[in-house]
Amino acid sequence: MTPLALRLPLRQFALPYWKKTDRRKRARWATLLGLAAVLGAHGWLAAMVETRRPEWRDPEFYHRQKRAAALVHWQKSRGESRPLVVILGGSRPQMGLSPEALNRVLGDGPTDPIAYNCAQSGCLPVGERLNLGRLFDAGLAPDYLLVEVLPPVLADPGPVDDRIPPVRLGYADLRRLQPYQASPERVRMEWARARLASWYSLRLPLMANWGLADYFPPGRSSPHHLWANMTFHGWMPFSPREWPAEQRTAQLNVARGTYSWLLDDFRIQPVNDRLYRDLLEECRIRGVRVALFTMPESPTFRSWYPAGVRQRVADYLRDLSRDFGVPVFDTSAWIDNELSFMDGHHLLGEAATAFSERFGKECVAPWLQRK
Repeated sequence: MTPLALRLPLRQFALPYWKKTDRRKRARWATLLGLAAVLGAHGWLAAMVETRRPEWRDPEFYHRQKRAAALVHWQKSRGESRPLVVILGGSRPQMGLSPEALNRVLGDGPTDPIAYNCAQSGCLPVGERLNLGRLFDAGLAPDYLLVEVLPPVLADPGPVDDRIPPVRLGYADLRRLQPYQASPERVRMEWARARLASWYSLRLPLMANWGLADYFPPGRSSPHHLWANMTFHGWMPFSPREWPAEQRTAQLNVARGTYSWLLDDFRIQPVNDRLYRDLLEECRIRGVRVALFTMPESPTFRSWYPAGVRQRVADYLRDLSRDFGVPVFDTSAWIDNELSFMDGHHLLGEAATAFSERFGKECVAPWLQRK
């Protein structure tokens, strides 16, 4: 009789061949199905951020755009025909220009204009050009457009390739920005890499959009703080509404480091001039009335302008006004109280509301009433 120790290995090696082959096939199919699931998930996400869910890649702007579209649809469903006034710019008007205050000035009748704030933090001239194109692509052409000009960034040497992270862009955005880029091929490659790894590159906006923002620390470090708590008309008032002196000093130092080097060697860059001129020309073709404006700056911030720079900015804006027939509203010296600002150029609380009401009465309302 064969010992048990010898029989066990023989039984193992004597398993039918078809059973071994079946295990290999199942393992192979499991691997292929897992790979297909991963590729399918990447393809699904790439398609969604290009089409139905662009807010998953650029939430700060697209949440505003979608809400603006809903607002227009809602007022039309009520039989109203209210001209749409859209605000484009960076964080200064995003936090300091209240459309609610403008609307109180403009009226609430069925034919009165209605203002909406589509400003986006860090939005330079290239961002304003991009976001206007996005509005047009969505069929959300404004009747009136308020475009912020931030004087220091007129001198930003760029390149514009580095001013908007490629992960925030859609394919249509790449085509729109290509004429202004120094190396469009490099931007496309960075965009493609980010899109191939979308689950990683978009992890923060995805988590914020999917209600997982509680896992992030509160305040300005949270990826959704610039859009999650915006008002019905897109305004994002700065929080907190008051700042201690030591925090204001620290933020002023940050602002000086950000802008003083541009002001010290102030030369309007051709690409920024071209961006504004192309924006104004497209609006002229489409029949959109445009006004350019600057936001208030504190006395400390204004002191950083070297002699002659203010005049060069004014001359440039006057040239744009003449060439395109658009008004310019310069409010940079409207507020002299340092306590009204967080860092010399972002308005706080009541100061933002008071400025918005004055801006509406003295600038926007008279402009809209002109024929």
